Amino acid sequence: MKRLAAVLAALALLPLTAPPAGAQPSMYHTIHSSHGSANVDAINGCGRVEIFLSSSVSAFASQPGPVNKQGLTGVFVRVSDLCADADGVAAAAAPGGTVLFQADGQNFAPLTVDPRLESASLSTELAGTDGNGNPVTIRLSAAWTGVGPLEHSTVSSHELFPGTGTVSSADNNLRRAAIATVSVEAGGVSAAGTDADAVLERVKAHCIEVARPGVEEFFPCFGFPG
Repeated sequence: MKRLAAVLAALALLPLTAPPAGAQPSMYHTIHSSHGSANVDAINGCGRVEIFLSSSVSAFASQPGPVNKQGLTGVFVRVSDLCADADGVAAAAAPGGTVLFQADGQNFAPLTVDPRLESASLSTELAGTDGNGNPVTIRLSAAWTGVGPLEHSTVSSHELFPGTGTVSSADNNLRRAAIATVSVEAGGVSAAGTDADAVLERVKAHCIEVARPGVEEFFPCFGFPG
């Protein structure tokens, strides 16, 4: 199960479900993540620019254990001529026209985002490949401006694993609609556009595993084996 996670610092975690009397948590996990996404699809005459962007910054910690932090950014860009077929001939173009350039890449650049999801930004260079599989450097910059209300939701559960233990978990979720502006340069090609339906998200989650006496390797939190 995938979990993106992050929440306002001022919001407390949901109340934990109490373990059975005398039992102690064998593992306590927390995960925080902020995520921004944007899908640009801009047409100007015969030219079409498509940019698909996802960026996040996350932190995971187990108790006992260290805190692990990481960013993750991925982008795909495609520039097409809608008025030409595969041979560049006008007036007979197939749906979608001719792809003039495309590239995609991924790195560990973190998203910079404020706690209330009112703004976010990203500027990075990614090592990627073009449509022919050749290496290419992708220069990416993006900015999000929150425009919608801050949406808040919570999810909690308490599950019994017969013979092995119990798991209590809770997610505290925030979401805000946003406008994203994205600019990409790669292989001598520049592309830019705006997504008026972009999204910023933040989740803060925790999960407590309480194994029965004598049970080892009980790690069902966040999709780990139970």
